[in-house]
Amino acid sequence: MEIRPFLGADADPSELKQRYELYAEDRRSVFPGFPIQAYEQYVAAAAACPPSTVALSEGLPPVAPPLQWSAWQGERLIGSVGVSLVEEDGTLVAVPRIEVAADHRRRGVGTALLHRLVSAAQARGCTTLVADAVRIGSAGALWANRVGFRTTQIFSWQMLHIPDIEPARWQLRTPAGYRLERWTAATPEPLVAAFARARNAIADSPLGDTSLVHPTWTVERLRRVEAEIAADGDTWHCVVAMHERTGDVAAFTELLRDPVRPALSWQRDTAVVRAHRGLGLARTVKAAMLRWLSAEVPGLDRVVTSTAAENTAMRRVNEQVGYLPYAEIGMLEAAPAEIEAKLSIPGARRSQQRRPLLQHLADFEA
Repeated sequence: MEIRPFLGADADPSELKQRYELYAEDRRSVFPGFPIQAYEQYVAAAAACPPSTVALSEGLPPVAPPLQWSAWQGERLIGSVGVSLVEEDGTLVAVPRIEVAADHRRRGVGTALLHRLVSAAQARGCTTLVADAVRIGSAGALWANRVGFRTTQIFSWQMLHIPDIEPARWQLRTPAGYRLERWTAATPEPLVAAFARARNAIADSPLGDTSLVHPTWTVERLRRVEAEIAADGDTWHCVVAMHERTGDVAAFTELLRDPVRPALSWQRDTAVVRAHRGLGLARTVKAAMLRWLSAEVPGLDRVVTSTAAENTAMRRVNEQVGYLPYAEIGMLEAAPAEIEAKLSIPGARRSQQRRPLLQHLADFEA
């Protein structure tokens, strides 16, 4: 077996094709029935990867280790690994993706790739690795636990198939004293302060045993996240319930559409401010979102939501608007030292500090 850096835009077309086939095989095996990227979309994203010698942010060494590798058996690609670095509020978290051909598992391929990943994460200053979408009970989850990752939280993924839902299910009356507002891309300026305040209600959602914590939302953070979503090419939709007497945002829900998988949308945060709970506002804003997008977005087929498994109230709201159970998903976390203990990788120290929860890693509903 030979492990080589993946060169992104400079990769050979045959490597891109094999990486896609490996990705598609893995996704179909672990997440059957889940929409996957088309080949052209996958290749465009892979080819856009930064060259392996370019540092990602100010303060890193001018020549940084690569962030993606391929494992080869002769001319056949048998494994791939990539790591995304997510930085916010001074926290740098490594989010790994490891894929191994089914007929080469349990032969040390994934472990060898993990060696490269951990070394690069340490060199970049990462003290935490977070695997944020690992199906509980899968071969990948069992392997991750063996090599030092621990499951810090379990989420219930629920999926809604829009053509299967009778639209009357979403025709709900807004509670008295409230009105609905909606927008795409950027929060209207008259609402931005109230919306930023309301977003802090998400802090009531459970976090399990993760070392991450919910961030504090401000207008500045909100505008920064909106800009990041736009830069990624995604489309962000939001529906809020306004308390007419005070002008406060009492509840909100947001949904993200990915241009590389136009039939699929991701439900993001949903929360109701504590003073306004018990009135059905979560169901109201979710139903309004589905009513809006199913009518105005051609080709929208499925919506997926991720809710903390212990959050039975929000899971029940999701069921009321048409979501069905799909999978139990784990967030797995490890410090380099924990993997060092399993793989004998030298040089890491474990940090016990709790870190801000990064919006890129998980979405919660409260």
